[in-house]
Amino acid sequence: MGYSKVSGVIVLVVIGALLGVATSYTALKLLPYGNRDKPDLENHQAKANPDRRIQPQVVNTEAIDHLNKQIMQTRRNAIVEAAEKVGSAVVSISVMQTQVYRQSNPGRGADFWNYFFFGPREYRKQVHSLGSGIIINAEGYILTNDHVTSGAEAITVTLTSGEQYQANMIGSDESSDLAVLKIISDKTDFPYALLGDSGDLMTGEWAIAIGNPFGYLLDDTKPTITVGVVSAVNRDIKLEAGQKQVYRNMIQTDAAINPGNSGGALVNARGEVIGINTFIFSSSRGSEGVGFAIPINRAKAIITDLINTGEVVKAWVGMRLARITPVVAQGLGLNVKNGLIVASVDEMSPAKKVGISQGDVIIKVGDEEIDKQSDWEEIVTYARVDDPIDLDIVRIDDTLSVRLTPEELPIRKAPSYTDRFGIQAAAITKQLANMYGLDDNRGVIIAGWDENAIAAGWDLQAGDVIRGINRRKITSLGDYKKTIESIGSGYKVLFIIERQGELYYMSVVV
Repeated sequence: MGYSKVSGVIVLVVIGALLGVATSYTALKLLPYGNRDKPDLENHQAKANPDRRIQPQVVNTEAIDHLNKQIMQTRRNAIVEAAEKVGSAVVSISVMQTQVYRQSNPGRGADFWNYFFFGPREYRKQVHSLGSGIIINAEGYILTNDHVTSGAEAITVTLTSGEQYQANMIGSDESSDLAVLKIISDKTDFPYALLGDSGDLMTGEWAIAIGNPFGYLLDDTKPTITVGVVSAVNRDIKLEAGQKQVYRNMIQTDAAINPGNSGGALVNARGEVIGINTFIFSSSRGSEGVGFAIPINRAKAIITDLINTGEVVKAWVGMRLARITPVVAQGLGLNVKNGLIVASVDEMSPAKKVGISQGDVIIKVGDEEIDKQSDWEEIVTYARVDDPIDLDIVRIDDTLSVRLTPEELPIRKAPSYTDRFGIQAAAITKQLANMYGLDDNRGVIIAGWDENAIAAGWDLQAGDVIRGINRRKITSLGDYKKTIESIGSGYKVLFIIERQGELYYMSVVV
């Protein structure tokens, strides 16, 4: 290739390059911004429309404060306030008990022969249980369940503040499942809860359960709050075999009640205690929304007895009632369809003194109609000595109004003796013989026993009559005392007991 051709090619390349640069520069100039600096939008808009200049945002603090107050008002509802009123009065109760285990199935060898000659061995083990309670006055009296404190040897109470105190058992009643404790302290300014009116409950109203469930898992003294409604009122719970607690007219709630809640407070929206949380129905041992509380009105009826005497002073009416069936109504020619018929009346009883007779029909107690045996049992259970009961009675074609005044149980007035096994034996008076339908007054009648004594594990019932011990007949209270004191320790003792007209034998090792 000649020099002139090469020169021509070079010239063409240079010209092409220059044309490319010029084209690129022109294209960049046509772009909105290209490589130029970002324009000042505010000045641009201001120039275009001076009246629409962007202003800085102003915060309305008053509006925000008002909104926060509204939110706080919705958070601080009746449930929060009720929990605050009662929460500080709910305490955790730790109980130390000694459980007794008896040897069974000794097998072969030395254990068998020891069992044969000396009876079953007893093993004792200290255990701790937990529950809740409610401080009911500034002096530190606490209301809780009897099953929380039963058999207690030492009781420790922990307040929501973290303060711990020892407590004394003041009184308890197994039948109503209620107990009263007293904090050991000179303080008279303990926080306490107000007791409301469980007779004024409405199904569906708020129910707040406050207690200390699973207290052994939580390193915290604050109570747990759960919320539900009053699911039902006046629930009667069927007795199980061997059960001594009588649960009638209970409050049912779906507020969660769990282990450790027993003895805690069931509270209404006004911050008043309406019940004592007691137990649940559950297939999983946890809350399933079916819990029950003892109505606070029932507790208030016996608190004074527990504080003053250490027990519930049960009153004696002296008659037994039965349901009126169609067969009974037809057989007796009754014209009433409701009420309860008097099945029997004790001699020298309050009922006998006011002229109540077998065959009378009780249709009303006070202002309340009566139609179920459980209604009458409730009245008798919470009747008080010298506190009159007004009855409306139908006798043939007449309606009578009677005022019956309950008296102290005859067994409490009879001479008595508590033996070293814990049995409370009473002399059989004429009144007791009539009351229990006994043919004679020989022997002694069992009034009760100490729950912490050896007799508590025996198969005894109040009203049992001890007719003999070993081969010796018991004729009087003095005879019983002399016989018991002559028995040495470690011996087998055979009690001959009459129960409802039948004799049976009870063999124990003392």
